Order: sequence, then structure tokens, then C-alpha cells
Amino acid sequence: MAIPRETVFSDTEFNTRLSNTRKVMASRKIDVLILHSAPNIYYLCGHHSLNLWDYQCLIVPLSDDPIMVLWQFERGRFEASGNLAELDLYETHADPIQATKDSLSKRGLLKGTIGIEAQTRYLVPLLHDRLTDALNGAKVINGSGLVDNVRNIKSAEELDVMRAAAKITDAAILAGFDATSKDITDSEIAAIVAKTLIQSDSLGFSVYPIISAGYRAGMPHNSNNGYVIKKGDPVFIECSPSLHWYHAPLMRTAVVGKPGPKIEEFAELEKTVVTEMLKAAKPGVLASDVAKVAESIIAPIRKDILFHEVYGYPVGIGFPPTWGEESGFALVTNNDRPLEAGMVFHIPMTLRVNGEFGVGLSQTFVVTESGEPEVLSEIPQELYQI
Repeated sequence: MAIPRETVFSDTEFNTRLSNTRKVMASRKIDVLILHSAPNIYYLCGHHSLNLWDYQCLIVPLSDDPIMVLWQFERGRFEASGNLAELDLYETHADPIQATKDSLSKRGLLKGTIGIEAQTRYLVPLLHDRLTDALNGAKVINGSGLVDNVRNIKSAEELDVMRAAAKITDAAILAGFDATSKDITDSEIAAIVAKTLIQSDSLGFSVYPIISAGYRAGMPHNSNNGYVIKKGDPVFIECSPSLHWYHAPLMRTAVVGKPGPKIEEFAELEKTVVTEMLKAAKPGVLASDVAKVAESIIAPIRKDILFHEVYGYPVGIGFPPTWGEESGFALVTNNDRPLEAGMVFHIPMTLRVNGEFGVGLSQTFVVTESGEPEVLSEIPQELYQI
């Protein structure tokens, strides 16, 4: 029985992605690129699975079809989602590094210059070293970041998926706030947010929905634990579906009752930061210059708050544990590369007093040719009062 195809993107889309990747390979004189990053594999051939722990790789030659090297147990997932690539399966208990070498050797690809991803969480150091040793006869170089940087520019098809993801994000946050009241727990809110995301076909959570209330909103990267919400508490929600593994994250904060003056002050400052960053974020403008706009606004209170100095990071494809893309192209003060139309960033604007309270009012936006950024969320960037 044929497995139904999970068609999300067109063949033309995949061919364009592959062509753009090969142009960079050729410019770097790379004959073969071996990818282990799950987002990069998905980007170039469509294959995806919840199994991110067993060895897999995509071999991309300068010509001819890419080759997916995969554990035989995962064959069904490739048949459902893989696109325009050959499949080489290795058996249970077989050596996947030897399988990779065999795939290269039988196609005459074990020569020239081979790039491998030295900086990816999907290839542990031991296997990286073994693979490097196995590729004797070829010149092995670091190919990290090559596909990630191609992915920085989103296509029209990708942006359509991200716009759909943003609508789901908005719905999940509003559902969480609709359920928020004094004496409810953060876990009850989390359940409603997660249900909304899942019912809208999130394939999983690249980042588990973050719901932090009261003093816990003053600590980053922690979610629900049964905290009972009290009058005056900030309730911070950050989430995104993994819609076809694409994301449009958003942070919003509500307060049960009247917000305190510091909470209101932080919310107004965050609105100003995001507004000014969006004005600055045009094609050709340096990422560092956009970051410096935000840095100057936050500077007067910087010593009093907990902050991360990351004013924006690229989003699109993401697998656990993050929806942030790994290109390194962030809106930070030491990134002097120019913005380009089609880049998408999340501005994670959160100001916190450590362990006391915090406020998050973020935006995910697209850099456009016109210079007028496209903000993906339709929820006002406001402090909600419940």
C-alpha cells in the first residue's frame, strides 16, 4: 500500500532551495555537503520525524539528486514526507558512519572537498570525529551555517505557512488570557494554550508553551508548575505552533487587576523598543544598527533588570529544543551584516526584575522590499488587564 504524501511545498520550491544551496557550495568549492541538522534536512528534502536522536544525514552533491541516509525503521516517515531525494537505509545495529561512507563511495562521491556540519546539535562529537576519519581520500571542511544562511531568506511559500502559524499563535494566547482569572493555576492556562495549538495541527512543540505568573514571570524559560494566580500578578505567555515545523512566536502579558506602576513602565518601554526597531529594520541596514536602537532605549534601566542583549533572532523552521534558527544572524550589536528582504525575526522583548516580576511584549516580523516591516501577529502590542 502506498503511503499518502504529506505535500506542503511544491517541487519548484524544493528545486529552488537546492539550487540556492548549490550556488553557495560552488562559491566555496564544496563538491559534497553532508547535513545532519534536522531543520536543514527538512528544508532541502522535506523529510521530518519526531525521531531526532537516531543517526540520519542528507548527502548533497553539486549535481544529481541528494541522498538520505536513514535507519530502516524510519522508512515510512521518509516515504510520507521526503521529496526529490534518493533513500539509502541502514539496518538496525549497523554502523551509520559506514553506511554514510558506502553511500558516498558507490556514487563516486568520496573525493574532492566534502563539507560537514561541525556546529550542529544533531551530530555528537564522537560521530563527527568518526565521520571525518571515514572520509579519507577527500578534503573535509566545516560546512556549518551554509544551509542555515540560505534559509535566512524566506520564500513566498514559507511566508504563507508562517502567516498561518501566527494566526494560531494569536488564538492560543487569547484563549489563555480568556481563561485567566484570580485563583486559577498557571497549569490550567497552559493546558488551554497547548490544546489550542494542538487542535490547530501543531506537529509538536519546538518550545513547550511558556506560561509564567507572579514572581515566576521574573525568571526566563520556566513554565507552569501549579502556581495559583493572585490579584496583581503578571501572567506571561509565550508560544508558537510547529505548523509544518514553521513558527511565529509571540509574547504577551496580562495582569489580574490593576497593574503596578513598574509593570506599566516596562510595558510602555517595550512598546517603544519594538516600534523603533521596526522603523529601523529595512533591507541594507546593518543588524547591529537595529540592535543599537533598542540598546539605547533600554540603557537607562539596564543595570536594574534581567536582560539578554538579544534584540531579535531568526525564526522559521525549528525542531526541539528551539524554534530559533541556527544561522547566527541575530539582531545583536556585534552582527554587522545587512538585513535582506525575506528575513524573519522574533523580537523577544522581555524586561524582568529577577525573581520578582516580568513583562513580555514581542513581535515576529518580516523584512520587506518596501522597507515597511510585515508584523505577523494581529494582537495589539499592549498589556492586557483582566
